[in-house]
Amino acid sequence: MPSLSAVNFLSDSSSQLLPFWIAIAQTDHELELAAKARHLAYGKHLPLLGAKLALPDTDDRHPDSAVLLAFSKLDGSCIGTVRVQIAKQQQLRLEESFVLPKALKSGRIAEISRLAIPARSNGLALRLMLIKAAYWYSRANSVDRCFLCVRFPVDRQYRRFELEDVLQPGEFVEMNHIGMIPHRILWFDVFTIEARWLLSTNPLHSVYFSSSHPDLLQNIQMRTLQLETQSKLRSIG
Repeated sequence: MPSLSAVNFLSDSSSQLLPFWIAIAQTDHELELAAKARHLAYGKHLPLLGAKLALPDTDDRHPDSAVLLAFSKLDGSCIGTVRVQIAKQQQLRLEESFVLPKALKSGRIAEISRLAIPARSNGLALRLMLIKAAYWYSRANSVDRCFLCVRFPVDRQYRRFELEDVLQPGEFVEMNHIGMIPHRILWFDVFTIEARWLLSTNPLHSVYFSSSHPDLLQNIQMRTLQLETQSKLRSIG
């Protein structure tokens, strides 16, 4: 049977509109917008890395990747971006620098990277929604585990997500695809994090699972839950 949370969501969800929308980049121009956002955001604190990110890279155009863009409803400008790479045809970029344990590589895995928000306004809300869009994109594509590489001191901002460390807590690895800057490797299970947050009374549970945000990837949350429910009903029918 469908989970109780899914049934409740589909029957009586809290739908919330945002001052921006998030979509998957479809054109070279949109990939250039993502690169510009990365250049501005990373260049503030990491000028050398920011300069390297000023143009779209090969991963942006690879079939394994989806570049997500946030656009302001006020003027249509690009205000943020994040990338999701699902390991189908090639390994995750982080695996160029670190060999993941076999237990974490089973099933389908993805890497959430290149999160960039150039301006400070709506920074926290936009960050949460970009990651929520990346989460539901991963779930819609049957990803089992997601990984994030996070540098110090930005890693502190991810405490609220209750993610797991691949290595020992607080241990960092130099990442080839991120300018050899030391990063923590964090991960979460796509299909169990909802229950974990519910049990721990994490306030993000309401934002990510109880509330609907139709502006994220053409209402990907609602569409994914509907498909999951239909699949479960067929399996017991």
